[in-house]
Amino acid sequence: MKKTDKTNETVLIGKVGSPVGIKGEVRITLYAQDSTNLKEGKVLLLERAGKTTEAAIRRIRYQKDRPVVKLEGVEDRNTAEEIRGMEVSIYASDLEELPEGEHYVRDLIGCRVIDTTDDREVGILKDVIQNTAQSILEVETAEGRSVLIPAVDAFMRGIDEEAGEIRVELIPGFLD
Repeated sequence: MKKTDKTNETVLIGKVGSPVGIKGEVRITLYAQDSTNLKEGKVLLLERAGKTTEAAIRRIRYQKDRPVVKLEGVEDRNTAEEIRGMEVSIYASDLEELPEGEHYVRDLIGCRVIDTTDDREVGILKDVIQNTAQSILEVETAEGRSVLIPAVDAFMRGIDEEAGEIRVELIPGFLD
């Protein structure tokens, strides 16, 4: 592993989990369900306490639908233990293209959320909470109040990344 400079924008994608076996493989716990950004040869940035190193993925396999990777410079279980718990990022320029209709959360933050029932702006998207059964939009209203909107078909009407808009259809009384 070699040190890297931080001149390129990075995206946090997960955390190094426990070692697997004795040859330096580690589990990666992803913060999103999608693992298309983990591929052989892709450079991962590993960070802890302000110290960042980069390591390319030599091999990837899945164990119970969770990625297990072999990284360059991690040759045994002891070295794998040393990187356990490190945050995992990739360069933004290395993000995979998403299929039509899918979006990276980082590209949606700051979009205006519009209620299509009366074309009224609900607020600005601050975050997407993804550790629940479905994703939840965290929207900050003009009054500074936080509103949580489930990102499910019943509410979602469309996302226009170019226009910076997320269109939702809220039921009467939702914002009260």
